[in-house]
Amino acid sequence: MSRSRYQKNNKQNILRWGYIIFFGLISTWLVASIIMQKSPSEVISGAFSKIPNPTGSAKDALIKEKDSIISDLETKLANCTGANGFKRGLVIIDSETLNMRDKPSLSSSIVLRIPANAEVKIMFYDTETYYLNGNAGRWCKINYAGTEGWVWGNFISEI
Repeated sequence: MSRSRYQKNNKQNILRWGYIIFFGLISTWLVASIIMQKSPSEVISGAFSKIPNPTGSAKDALIKEKDSIISDLETKLANCTGANGFKRGLVIIDSETLNMRDKPSLSSSIVLRIPANAEVKIMFYDTETYYLNGNAGRWCKINYAGTEGWVWGNFISEI
């Protein structure tokens, strides 16, 4: 019976010392944050930031690689578009005018009539392909005379 009491007291002593050490570490951490005039989270992150990071150079190399890819794509995009960011197009039709619509649909209302051979700013093309009179094409969002609208892309020739 004395042996079991000794083991019980020994476990209590170990647990007590564990609490004391834990409390001491927390107290030291909080006192250090007061002395350094930083938040406790800044103190703890500062302590671990001094540990060398062997993968940091690999991360930096990957970031530089991705930045160069982005830079190349931006250059290619600038070469594809004009100075204002839009491609230029010419209205090529058999009739006198081309209808500019408010939505990419033949049933939408006509916003403006663009004369043949007029120059327009091409903003972008619709992603879906449609069929008009048996011909495949895409709607094109354009700007003409300060007005934005949609025209059938097959009637616009990029210049």
